[in-house]
Amino acid sequence: MVSRAVCAVAACGLASALAPPAVSLGDFVVQRAIQQQLYFSAELRMDVVANWLANFGDHEHLESAGRPKGGPGFPGTYSAAFGQLRTTPYTEYLAALGTAPNSVVEVSFPKPKRRLSARELKNPFLAAQAAEAADDLDVMDVPIEPRAILSRLLTTADEQADTWAFHLGELELDDVERINNDRAEAKGLPTAEMLRAAEMAEGGETAVSWYTDDEPLPLNAFDCRACERLVTLRALAALKAELRALTPTNAFEKDYLRKEARADDDDEDVDARVIERRRVRRERREAGFVSGGDDDRASAAVEAALAFLDEFGAYWVPKLAKGDERSALQKRATRPPPGMKERPRPEGAGADADAAMEDLWAYRDESPYHIRGGELVVPAMLGARLRELRSGEAAEASAELKDTILPELKRARIQHTDYTEEDERIRLEKVEKEKAAALDWRSAEWDD
Repeated sequence: MVSRAVCAVAACGLASALAPPAVSLGDFVVQRAIQQQLYFSAELRMDVVANWLANFGDHEHLESAGRPKGGPGFPGTYSAAFGQLRTTPYTEYLAALGTAPNSVVEVSFPKPKRRLSARELKNPFLAAQAAEAADDLDVMDVPIEPRAILSRLLTTADEQADTWAFHLGELELDDVERINNDRAEAKGLPTAEMLRAAEMAEGGETAVSWYTDDEPLPLNAFDCRACERLVTLRALAALKAELRALTPTNAFEKDYLRKEARADDDDEDVDARVIERRRVRRERREAGFVSGGDDDRASAAVEAALAFLDEFGAYWVPKLAKGDERSALQKRATRPPPGMKERPRPEGAGADADAAMEDLWAYRDESPYHIRGGELVVPAMLGARLRELRSGEAAEASAELKDTILPELKRARIQHTDYTEEDERIRLEKVEKEKAAALDWRSAEWDD
């Protein structure tokens, strides 16, 4: 049998290799703002501007993976994977775009030809002239103004950062509510308010839709899911750090570790042969259980929890870093029947944070017995702790958006565009008036 010291070294080495990626939230905001601008440019058939923006800084990979000719791609085809901004940090990209010189792009296109009548088409001389005219190209100069492109990009980034901050605040509240419910001894049935909220969310009426006045940016749904993936990865890194900091004296203070293995319950009404098979299987499993004093079991429990998280991360971290490109409607269309798991997706497919969180919750009171010391680990409680850490990470990310990223975007706007502090003051006053008017309108509607 491999010694505990060797297991600990192997677990630490694997943990560092499978550490969740460090994602810069500011870089991701600008990355998604570029993709949103590419969407808008394609929708307005400004292909020249879209191509210039995609080529600036070598960001062609941010374009849609399946954009039809003459229109934008489906929002899910703009990859929401992390770490795709190549000019980092994002402040350097904004500065480079703001200081880029104006240029002119020469575009060639066929000259419009006059449509010939049936009688004219019978004339060989006119038909030959029409064929020659079709080969003639017309040339047009399209001006490119990087400062104007930067201004539009910053407007989009401002809107995204503000909406993301609100969504992360809602995620924090939802996680706290879910934690309280999971840890409650008596689980209550869903109330009428909870059922009504679920039906409204099914129809697309959520807190975020109210915040955006039902007019979110086209990529907003995928952006919100990306924010959930980001804080989940950060919470997973925090949970690993917490486990490494545990000592034999305080390890069992955590509810996701236990001193004794969970006892199996035998049903008296079951056939004796089934009970005998269960007994043999349990004895074979218990032969590998950790023995010794509390310190030995505590060390083994921590090592087993780290090994379990490494196994969990090896499967879920790449998926969370990539994200699920399907829309909510597409996901519901392929939802499995109650009690059945989702069909295996193609290798390399991404996933949303909910899928990873529910994977831990599905263990309930069981343990990963295939890991030495796994009988002392409670994955469902690891999931509850991960959700608890995620609520804190969501609050920190929301504060980062408000206190760090939005001021940096404002600084870039003032420094590299014609925007001034007075323009900012007028804009803020307008936003406050619009929010107050929306609140008054909704209050009046509720009273009616």
